[in-house]
Amino acid sequence: MPIEIKIVTESDFDDFNDVADIGFLRLRERGQGPFRRTLFADEIAAGRAIGAYDGGRVVGTFANYANTVTVPGGAAVPVSAVTAVTVAQTHRRRGILSSMTAKAFRQSADAGVPLSMLIPSEWPIYGRYGYGHATDETRYTFESKRCATVRPLPGTVDFVSAPEWVQAGQAVYERVRVATPGAVERRNSWWEREAGLLTHDGEPRDKEWLFVVYRDEDGTPRGVATYQPREGGWEGFVPDNSAEVSMIAEDYVARVRLLQFLWEQDWLSSFSVDRFPADDTWRHLMVDPRLARQKQRYDVLWVRVLDVVAALEARTYEGEGRLVLAVTDPDGYADGVYALEGGPAGATAKRSTETPDLTLPVQTLGALYLGQHAASALARVGEAAEEKPGALALADRMFKTAVPPYCVTWF
Repeated sequence: MPIEIKIVTESDFDDFNDVADIGFLRLRERGQGPFRRTLFADEIAAGRAIGAYDGGRVVGTFANYANTVTVPGGAAVPVSAVTAVTVAQTHRRRGILSSMTAKAFRQSADAGVPLSMLIPSEWPIYGRYGYGHATDETRYTFESKRCATVRPLPGTVDFVSAPEWVQAGQAVYERVRVATPGAVERRNSWWEREAGLLTHDGEPRDKEWLFVVYRDEDGTPRGVATYQPREGGWEGFVPDNSAEVSMIAEDYVARVRLLQFLWEQDWLSSFSVDRFPADDTWRHLMVDPRLARQKQRYDVLWVRVLDVVAALEARTYEGEGRLVLAVTDPDGYADGVYALEGGPAGATAKRSTETPDLTLPVQTLGALYLGQHAASALARVGEAAEEKPGALALADRMFKTAVPPYCVTWF
């Protein structure tokens, strides 16, 4: 019997949900379909959950949820946020992922959505579908007792209740989101779920975490963090506890002020923070930046351009210029030659018959789109070709941003 790719209905969603949890080996989360079905009711009704069926059995999952992403210049661009992508171990190598992806691209293009994006579980999978590596994030560890700031930092940090943290965090995040290329909206009761106030079994879990808010001198929340201390050993009768921390900060001062609060906490000898931006200028506010030890840097957001004109016109560019880009796309959505004129004030783009300045595959355009990469660097590894002398240098000045993009929210 052939595999059928179709939209998942509300009655099928619980099976879809369990298959996705099995695919990610989250076995204890099976059975949460009714809870998630309520959270994502609008997306399910819009037909944005896609399943692969072998008879009546779900053997592949693909969510193509609607959101917006902030791009350089601050515009919020419609995007299809792809998540929950799995193929059953029993049905690999049958073209299921390719078929689900094709259906999702067609759905997004028909809806006029210019971008698709995802956070891949593995690097090699999605480049062949036209996605390009667009943002990185980092993980840092801190030895608490050795850290210090170069000068006193303003503001205060206070413990708050989970509901207070949600309220403050939402305000902080919205300001961060509109100013940060790569950031998406947090929908579907994200904050309440993150705080442990909204759970699948109705039992709040907010008491498992500590919640803090940083306020500036005017009392405005500028950063939030939550963490869970973990008891370690007591060698020599000295406490050796650690913590895993999640934080959002509007600026460098807010970030380091929250870090300072953590490294000055009694009984906490070390802590780790993941999902940090790739921009590490905040370390200059530390007496010894080497004590902020980057343990990992990893790719997060991958971008797939579906409508080149709409995508290029949506963002601004660091430097003024005009480029003719030849984009290759085996799926056809982005394929063509495009004339781009842009600068800090905005851009225009249109299809063109001119001789191109640069030739690049659609995944390279996705990698360049949010501003992380230099076109010249990608060209050195064969991911773009300069057809006109000076075109790569101009692309660097236009596309690359001074501050790298940052996804902020995983989905």
